[in-house]
Amino acid sequence: MKRYLIMALKIAVVAAIVAFLALAIYKNASELRSRDFSFSVLPFILSTLVLLVCFTMQAAGWRQVLAGVARSIPFREGAAIWFASQVAKYVPGKVMLPLVRFGLCQRRGIDVGRTTLSIYVELSLSMGAAITVVLLSSLGWTDAATWTFLAEKLNWTGDPAQLRWVLLVFFPLCLAAVHPRLMQWGINLGLRVLKKEPVRIELSYARIARLFGWYVLNWLIYGISCWLLMRSLGPVEPARGPIILGAFLASYLIGFFSFVTPGGVGVREAVLTGMLTLWGFSIGMAIVAAAVARLQWTGSELLVSSLTLRYRPKPVAENPA
Repeated sequence: MKRYLIMALKIAVVAAIVAFLALAIYKNASELRSRDFSFSVLPFILSTLVLLVCFTMQAAGWRQVLAGVARSIPFREGAAIWFASQVAKYVPGKVMLPLVRFGLCQRRGIDVGRTTLSIYVELSLSMGAAITVVLLSSLGWTDAATWTFLAEKLNWTGDPAQLRWVLLVFFPLCLAAVHPRLMQWGINLGLRVLKKEPVRIELSYARIARLFGWYVLNWLIYGISCWLLMRSLGPVEPARGPIILGAFLASYLIGFFSFVTPGGVGVREAVLTGMLTLWGFSIGMAIVAAAVARLQWTGSELLVSSLTLRYRPKPVAENPA
């Protein structure tokens, strides 16, 4: 009975999000019809290519994490495992991603415990880097209305423009949080809540810091993909790049931590639409950007996953580690 109630809640959340987007489209139908969506193919193609580079960097990052906690595997096999598991995350429940990775890594003789640890470390570094990049992007948020809005939400009583420097205080905290001991403590705290066995991270801080920098670079490059995507829908000044990156990454983080929809479907789009509208983009452009971004992201994952099918690891008996 509990499982059905949880499923019903997820369906209700998705339905509410879809209804929100549908209502926004309905209320702004005249703008959507009148707007000249002169879709530019070249910026969109470039945006997709940059996104593929980001995916490849993430796959390479996980492979390096796996090499640190278990053993090194060929890059093509590591990328194939990563992309296969990323597609699996769209199955409701968020359990297929680790299960797919468990099965494919076992073919290389890597046990479930080490694979699990690699996933925990990868997610910690990737999410921490995403939060760091959002904080860094705030330096380029020049719109006073943005800081006024945030000051109201955070009950900030000082000058709203000074809030950006307060946010940057969290930047060194992000660097400290990826220390192996602190990361291990945070992961085990979550595992204790889930009633799972604790893990031990034996990577050095220097290695963790290099991997963290790799993920930060990855998300900064992702910002180029986001700007190019918005540019494909209409004129967008390069100066608005930090705002666009902040909106896309914040919606990604909220969608990831939603836990109610597979792959953050619906949640990410609703948040992105709201943030782009808040930051001066028209509701029509925001809705279209959110929908195109989802199609681009999912389509790219499916495409690369299909291209890497031939590189999936063979059983250990045939391809010993």
